[in-house]
Order: sequence, then structure tokens, then C-alpha cells
Amino acid sequence: MNRDTAVVRINDAIGFRPTGHALESKIILRLQEAQRDLESGKTLPRFLLLEDQTFTLPLGEHAVALPTDFIRLDDSNLPHFTNFDTFLPTYLEVVRDYSRAVKQLITLQRPGEPQMTVLAPRMFVIRKSTIDFITTADRDYELAWNYYKAGALLTSNIENEWLGDTTGGSEWLIAEAGYRVALDLRDPDALKLFDDMRTRARSAVFGDILADEDSGGPIVMGANN
Repeated sequence: MNRDTAVVRINDAIGFRPTGHALESKIILRLQEAQRDLESGKTLPRFLLLEDQTFTLPLGEHAVALPTDFIRLDDSNLPHFTNFDTFLPTYLEVVRDYSRAVKQLITLQRPGEPQMTVLAPRMFVIRKSTIDFITTADRDYELAWNYYKAGALLTSNIENEWLGDTTGGSEWLIAEAGYRVALDLRDPDALKLFDDMRTRARSAVFGDILADEDSGGPIVMGANN
């Protein structure tokens, strides 16, 4: 489904207004606004997840640029590299506070080891525009990870990740945008329609997430703590 089709769906619910009416530009803005809000939510849909992405931390560097579409980490697959001695993955610890990461790294260093100079990465901090590993890399490191990305912006008539999703993402975005349009119009009937639609769509998207989790076995309270 492209953006124009989504606009038509919202247009239908607010009274089947003729094509080209003045509200169409507002509907497009509400679609963009709704997408930004949904992508800042606590739980993100799986269709925004990029799996097994790779990047290089070069020799002599301590940070690399975040992908331009980065939203947040996927804690189930944090950045890791292959240990050439064991050929097993070495997962890095994520630390949320930069100063705490520096202090923590100092306490982990062995006596006589150079402080904060050339070392294998052990932890990282997500900063405004970089992934910072605190220490300078002693060689090139090829790292892999999962992360959640932002959907393409609906600034043109495209099908982005939301509108292309068949689990409920397209209906959720349309309903969230339509709800905002109905609020602007003070239209109670359209408000109810879009509210019902977004509730069903949200449940469908999160139901897909829960189904994936359930397929791996029973959920244990506190297992992720």
C-alpha cells in the first residue's frame, strides 16, 4: 500500500471527500507525525528490526557512526565479534552512561595494562550519533548486531515499512493518523472508527510479537532481568 492509498482510506472515514480537497496535505502530515510517535514507543514492531547487520571498528579507532536510520538496540543480539582464539562470538556489554562505562572499564583492566589505550572492545555506549567503545581498537574488528530502524519517511508517494506490513502495521499507522485528523475535525464518528481500528491493529502487531516469543518456549517471569 502506498501513501496515496493510505490517504484515500483516511479520507473515506471522514466523509468520502472529493480527491484533491484541502485536507489531503494535512492527512499526509498526520501520517508522518503518527509514524514518528509510533517509532518512539517502548515496544517496536518486528518489521522494523534489522538482523545480523555488520560494521567495522577500525584499528586505532574507538567509535563508529550509528546508522542514519537507527532507533534502538535489539537486546537479544548485541554487538559481538569472533574471538580468533576460540572462534566463538564475544558479546559486548551495553552501558547506558558514558562516565560509568569509563569507570567500569578501568576496574576491569588488569594490573599493568595500559589504561584506555589500545585494547579489544569489551563494552560500548550508544551516544547521539556514534557507538563508542571507549578504548581504541588494537586491530580491525568486524562486528555483527541487530537493531531497530526507522521506516522511510512518507514525504512522497511510496510504500514504506509500515504501509507494506501485513501483520497490522499498515492499519495501525493509518488509524493513528486518522485519529489525529478526526480530532482536528471534532468528528466523533470518525474518532470511534479510527480508535477501534488502531486497537485491533496494535493487538495484531503485538500478537505477532508474542507468538514469536511463545514459539521459543514458555515465558518465565523475570527471565530477562
